[in-house]
Amino acid sequence: MRASVAAFLFVVVVALNGWCQHQPERLILTNVNVVDTRTGHMDRKLTVVIKDGHITAIAKVGLIQEDRKVHVINATGKYLIPGLWDMHVHSAGGPAAAWDENIIYPLYVANGVTGVRDMGGDLKLLEERRKRIDAGQLLGPRMVIVGPFLDGRKEGEKPDPTIIAVNTPAEGRKAVDDLKPRVDFVKVLSSVPHDAYLAVADEAVRQHIRLVGHVPESVSVAEASAAGQRSIEHLSGVMLACSSREGEIRQGRLDALAKKDFATYSALTTQAFQTYDPDKAKRLFTELANNNTYQTPTLVWWQASAKIDDPSLTSDSRMKYVPQLAREQWDPASLQKGTTPNAIATLKMISSRYLELAHAMHRAGVPFLAGTDGPDPYVFPGFSLHDELELLVKAGFTDAEALQAATFYPALFMAKADQYGVIDIGRVADMVLLDANPLEDIRNTRKIAAVIVRGKYHSREDLNNVLTKVAEAAGKKSEALASAQ
Repeated sequence: MRASVAAFLFVVVVALNGWCQHQPERLILTNVNVVDTRTGHMDRKLTVVIKDGHITAIAKVGLIQEDRKVHVINATGKYLIPGLWDMHVHSAGGPAAAWDENIIYPLYVANGVTGVRDMGGDLKLLEERRKRIDAGQLLGPRMVIVGPFLDGRKEGEKPDPTIIAVNTPAEGRKAVDDLKPRVDFVKVLSSVPHDAYLAVADEAVRQHIRLVGHVPESVSVAEASAAGQRSIEHLSGVMLACSSREGEIRQGRLDALAKKDFATYSALTTQAFQTYDPDKAKRLFTELANNNTYQTPTLVWWQASAKIDDPSLTSDSRMKYVPQLAREQWDPASLQKGTTPNAIATLKMISSRYLELAHAMHRAGVPFLAGTDGPDPYVFPGFSLHDELELLVKAGFTDAEALQAATFYPALFMAKADQYGVIDIGRVADMVLLDANPLEDIRNTRKIAAVIVRGKYHSREDLNNVLTKVAEAAGKKSEALASAQ
């Protein structure tokens, strides 16, 4: 963008008979302040030209001749950022039941989230929905997917179509091989045995597909990073890896899980926090930074989990966008069934300590991605990504660094920096126009004037209409959703 800003741009749309009839519509933003997410700086009063869903020109001056094929937006006093990415969602099954596609996907776009990394669910449904979004048949964000989870399964456990059982190295390698043609990443969960995990990691490297997910209980974070796991979700295993009694506590937790002794497991988790070793943590964080092992802390998910005893949750104004069946599942009384006061207290302690942990890791240079784990209870699709950005700032990120975690770093992580994450010539035209400067206050990412997806301009009025329709649909009992439960 810098080279083009140095020159003057003259955008001239010439209306020649017969010629302009075959040209696609151009969108031009004038006098707009563009946030450079690579550097955290601002380029002011630029003209940005969009054609065929891509940015074709950026410069200081635009001379524009009126034409019916050109849509000009005077963006004086507004701020342009790349479209936001939520790097941990479950939009088509998984831990949360699948939401209606006409509810969940428009909510992302209405909140400026133009891309999501779906971290596990019904692969066939994900493929179908992604195809419809890409074809313009469904309003929604761009999607990268992992499909089914890889996890260890015990005999007698009920089969789960969203999970591929991986108990041996051979099963692990086969799972990676089977998934490679259909998914963008391979994801592991917490119960994968140690030797099977190493086989999955090795096969993922061999097949050039990225391994992401939880750090299994049987594996250390340092081992996972060295084996090539590219992103760690929810900070799983990190606090244990910082414990001076890591090996002892790990074995105790494995034994407790084998016996389904969750009280002991919870107590050992608390011990891991109590035995945090700053020097060991520093060495680990340096290793994670050197290996470029990204963290998706989903702080908003931890915060929501810690508040399930709060009856005021149901009064959140965003509840009107939650489908009826999900509202029933989100009932605080139902969520507390099977839990204990000690378990909730542990969750509150974890959510607080993870803010401190994210701060220490960030200071050490560990790269971060913004993700939410929606639509788990009280993690609202689209809306909660803005909560996550605020929590990153609370954890010590600057406003610019928090914004980078939802724009520039997702693009780097996906090896798609030539397409997303910055506003530059040749990049796809997924952008958010804001009424206030997000570099001064990250909360300004909520002040959305318009969203541009695939080059199409959605005004504030358009977005309000989308939200109205979503609220109406969410308020109805859906037979289709009921049958999906």
